[in-house]
Amino acid sequence: MKSKYYVKLFGEFSISDGEFTITDQANRSKKVWTLLEYILVHRDRVISQKELTDLLWAGGDTKDPINTLKVLMHRVRTFLKELGEDGAQLILYKKGGYGWNPDVKCTLDTEEFEKACQKAEQTAEESEKLEHLLKAIGLYEGEFLQKNASEPWVMELSHKYSVKYLQAATEAAEILYALGRYDELISLCREVIRYQPYEENFYLYLLKGLIETKQTILALEEYHHVSELFFRQFGITPSDELTALYKEVVKTTSATELNLEVIREKLVEESAPGCFYCEFEFFKMIYRLESRSVARTGQSVYIGLMSIMNEAGDGVPNQKIVNRTMDGLKTVITRSLRRGDVFTRYSLNQYLIMLPTTTFETSNMVLERIQKAYRREFPGSPVKLQYSTLPVTPQELEK
Repeated sequence: MKSKYYVKLFGEFSISDGEFTITDQANRSKKVWTLLEYILVHRDRVISQKELTDLLWAGGDTKDPINTLKVLMHRVRTFLKELGEDGAQLILYKKGGYGWNPDVKCTLDTEEFEKACQKAEQTAEESEKLEHLLKAIGLYEGEFLQKNASEPWVMELSHKYSVKYLQAATEAAEILYALGRYDELISLCREVIRYQPYEENFYLYLLKGLIETKQTILALEEYHHVSELFFRQFGITPSDELTALYKEVVKTTSATELNLEVIREKLVEESAPGCFYCEFEFFKMIYRLESRSVARTGQSVYIGLMSIMNEAGDGVPNQKIVNRTMDGLKTVITRSLRRGDVFTRYSLNQYLIMLPTTTFETSNMVLERIQKAYRREFPGSPVKLQYSTLPVTPQELEK
């Protein structure tokens, strides 16, 4: 009988003896996987039949849970033969319950992860602490038992490991940034964002790393990505700290350029039909510029707000409908406005539009045209589009 196995519980479940491996990608019933995973996670004890039947049939959806458990256990043991072992030697029955054979050692990635985290906590020396933190982070290859994530017992442990992972990654990012190891910081942040895409702290460190390594174009792209992501998921803009970094990126140049023609080429927009879409921070700058221009020239400029509401007009539709509608509405706005007009996404369900050289009447006509164009393009859309307009307030400057 083989004496040692390695078990992966982060991300894809697998059990291996170094020669043979079985994973949860194999075509087996969910209950087979749940039973095997639960026994491995609690392999230090014998698990009563009642605990297992409560786990597998919590809703009482089997008339004879004990015999059904025996049938399921037979399937698990048969399945384990793919490791070249008799399953009955790996999972034993005694004292009215089932348990992993204590003579067969198993190394679990979760236990190695916790040991690495513990060593990091107990280590004061920075480079050694970082070594333990990076080991822990490398072991986390996804959510704990992600294919079984809806099980209550899995959810509890998944949350525990997720918190530990983020703590370790945050501490590692702080150390890498302090040590000036920016390439490693960038790689770390990208890896964390794969598993935790809504943790803004790692976008902050990612932008810091990209700024320090002069990768300003990538930094701008990352800001645009996270801005759109947070809008779509939560209807919020990035934090003031992330926005401040973005402004720093905009002001950053990698070299001094004395040839004005070269600079002009960089400023030229690639040919694109329709009006100009920009981030809200840029829109604010354009608004302030227009406000100064209005004070100087007296020309009228209006802003329009277009909102997506439910069909009754008294609330916001669900997120899936909002995202789909906002994508469609963006396309319609781009096609409906002049090339010199500007718009931005203001919130989860709203676009803000700048309409130069218009009157109150014509600005409302423009928004009405957008509304009708959307209805023609998406006749079955279960939303109501509402709009309003206001003039840009002149900004009187001190002389």
